[in-house]
Amino acid sequence: MKDQRNAVSAEALGLQEIVKAEIYRGLGGPYSETPDETICVNDLITTAGRTWLAKRIGLDTGSAMAYMAVGTVSTAAALGDTALSGEVKRKILSTNSAISANVYTAVMTLGGAADSVSSIAITEAGLFNHASSGQGTMFQRVTFASVTLAGSDLLKITLETNVGSS
Repeated sequence: MKDQRNAVSAEALGLQEIVKAEIYRGLGGPYSETPDETICVNDLITTAGRTWLAKRIGLDTGSAMAYMAVGTVSTAAALGDTALSGEVKRKILSTNSAISANVYTAVMTLGGAADSVSSIAITEAGLFNHASSGQGTMFQRVTFASVTLAGSDLLKITLETNVGSS
């Protein structure tokens, strides 16, 4: 699979939040149902907070994003995707952690014959929190140029998620 990072527009994972403070003034009578003043400001998610989130993606016990699947459908990834409609294989990840600060890394390696995916045009991959095909929540989905493995070929897929830009 050739490097396509420059060919695909990335959906940035923005973590800016808005904090809303509502002030109710006690002016000698009952409080109003609506605030007397409202203040809205952007907050800052710290580097430590971003690192915690990156680690949490892979370490959330009970529903960790610990499985990757590959499939044969090349329709572009969309925000509303919930499954790989052409899923042919799902495996537990060999790497599932925040290796460096706020970057979460998921790695899976497939063997053509060993994983029964030889002679199949693989065009998509997704990250899930369930071991069974068609089950669980999909965290990431990517499509790429077709890769067809011979029986002795290996395909290593690495999905990296940068939790913010710090």
